[in-house]
Amino acid sequence: MKDYLTILSSNEISIQIIIIISVSVFLLFIKNRVISFLTGISKKTSTEYDDAILDSINTPFTYFIILYSIFIVFEKINDVYQYYAEYSASSLFYSLLIIFVSFSIVRFLDRYYNKKLYLKNIKDDTDPVAIEQTYEISIRVIKIFIIVMTILILMQEYGLSISGLLAFGGVGGLVVGLAAKDLLSNFFGGLMIFFDRPFKVGEFIKSPDRNIEGIVESIGWRLTVVRTFSKNVLYIPNSAFSNIIVENATRMTNRRINEVIGLRYEDLSKIPAIVNQIRYYLEAHNDIDQNMPPVVYFSSFEASSCDIIVYAFTNTKEWREFLSVKEDILYKISSIIESNNAAIAFPTTTIDWDKQI
Repeated sequence: MKDYLTILSSNEISIQIIIIISVSVFLLFIKNRVISFLTGISKKTSTEYDDAILDSINTPFTYFIILYSIFIVFEKINDVYQYYAEYSASSLFYSLLIIFVSFSIVRFLDRYYNKKLYLKNIKDDTDPVAIEQTYEISIRVIKIFIIVMTILILMQEYGLSISGLLAFGGVGGLVVGLAAKDLLSNFFGGLMIFFDRPFKVGEFIKSPDRNIEGIVESIGWRLTVVRTFSKNVLYIPNSAFSNIIVENATRMTNRRINEVIGLRYEDLSKIPAIVNQIRYYLEAHNDIDQNMPPVVYFSSFEASSCDIIVYAFTNTKEWREFLSVKEDILYKISSIIESNNAAIAFPTTTIDWDKQI
């Protein structure tokens, strides 16, 4: 009689297993049809976020259905043969749901970064390379946070105490922080460079506080590499940038011409005409930024000269082009001075000899 009941139960379990597998296959079929239908709709929309969301949940949803179906099958077999201790179906469903959500979010973040969807919402005057570096580190931090939180929730769900683990982590973190203070300060210094973006790879920087001047070659977690104009390499700890002033010359809008030209005292009467001619010349110059009008004035009497200040900004910020524009302007100023029968002063000393008889 007992064997007959066992056989009957086995046949009943076999039928249930077949039904479970059939339902799982049907759910997978329905899931694929629904995802395919929604994907066709999303491709007609102007945004790519819906495509990234559907692509992110497709594979995790498949794993969720398969794994939960396998668990139900083993649970039915266990009802007859008692191979292992029973686990709550609701608890496993909750665990798989947490994994499904976490897995989907991580996949979405990967697609969000790989497809560069964030670049579609930035302003035209924002540097895309700097934005990409910022989003890269941000997405990595978010993914690590999601994975850690998922593990802690699963541990709590299955009765494992996380309070001791968190307490140990706090004490261990304090010890590690004290032992690796410089390493952590450089890490967070690099993090601030990524978020604040005072400079990026390929830009020319210099610091009046330190002997730093050159092109940024790389920005790592611990060091920033700068190539100087003498082709030497500077390896600068990231923590140093939190305490110094950094000038980013690459992001200048214009280059400045700031010259003081001294004329002889005997040419004092000719200075008004010279100043006006230089001013008119610069105001008509195509390479001078007229949004910031050039400044040309007779500024002061010096020991051996009457000084004229010439102050203007060029449209170009490229160094060689700036030098070419400045050279042409200086030649023209010298021609204006010469055309007025004047001359540039140089230091002189006058000595009066008193003849005594």
